[in-house]
Amino acid sequence: MFMQHALTLATKGWGRTGINPFVGAVVVKNGRIIGQGYHRKIGEAHAEVIALAEAGIRARNSDLYVNLEPCCVHGYTPPCVNALIASKIKRVVVAAKDPNPAVNGKGIMALRQHGIEVVEDVLVTQACELNRWYGKYIVTKMPYVILKIAVTENMKISGFSTKYITSEDSLRYVHALRSQVGAVLIGINTLLTDNPLLTDRLVRRHNPARIVIDPHLEIPLDANFLLPTARRIIITKPDNTPTKMDALRELGVELVCLDADHYPTRELLVNIGLLKIGSLLVEGGGETFTCFLKEKNYDELYLFVAPTSAPKGIEINLDQAIFTGKAPEKIGEDSLYHVYRNN
Repeated sequence: MFMQHALTLATKGWGRTGINPFVGAVVVKNGRIIGQGYHRKIGEAHAEVIALAEAGIRARNSDLYVNLEPCCVHGYTPPCVNALIASKIKRVVVAAKDPNPAVNGKGIMALRQHGIEVVEDVLVTQACELNRWYGKYIVTKMPYVILKIAVTENMKISGFSTKYITSEDSLRYVHALRSQVGAVLIGINTLLTDNPLLTDRLVRRHNPARIVIDPHLEIPLDANFLLPTARRIIITKPDNTPTKMDALRELGVELVCLDADHYPTRELLVNIGLLKIGSLLVEGGGETFTCFLKEKNYDELYLFVAPTSAPKGIEINLDQAIFTGKAPEKIGEDSLYHVYRNN
């Protein structure tokens, strides 16, 4: 019960913790919650420290439930194990070890060395699922990649009369996904065709960073992409027109210069990881999707299938084996297939 509450608290940090994990903590004494907290934003206090502060002196001889092992290294904030030891807490119940190589069991060891009982692996599956993106990023320094593809019944992503293929319900679902990731990525053709905002305006939780692959710097200076509602990043070549590059920098845009017309997806992910982006939603278009699919550089795939057909347009070729045994979920009028590549 208490660990489930900690996990629920942790989800409140979706989209706001940067490369830090989602963490919730609950202080319990005599069967009652006396303090609770979650990691709200990168650079701010961790969940355990917030929960202990709320409990105050009552934390002595109490139990603390936390979905991720307390940290033992100094990052943006001091180590949480120090606060736990100082609080004279009696027992710490941990759902999952921190996969960060700098921690990974060392926090638990430090607590035990100071006489604090530690119980491990309580709701560990749920805890690892919640921070699956963090588990990849903290070890590989590459973002966790989610592909979102919307198609017609005949697998076309273009060639229809309306701007959106899918229903309002599916759009709201996608905006909720955006609010949970560090960045959204598109190709320049999608930007020029759709001029998307790439915000979470239908749920209004958190606007992710926006990234466009634009080797020849074709982006118009009045594109919606450039609106200062979030971090904006353009992956381009270093030899583009200096005046346009300067104009974009003056708008606060970050330019990542890679000397090629086409970038292998692994190279893209390495460079995006260097920007401290831990999770990435790839939203289009056809060439971009094809590269990630072909090179198998994705972790999850959301395929929205609308109940309509397009007589012409770009077709996405998906390995149907990906969906073997996967029943679709109904989202409004659409069918949603959600698969994990490594499952």
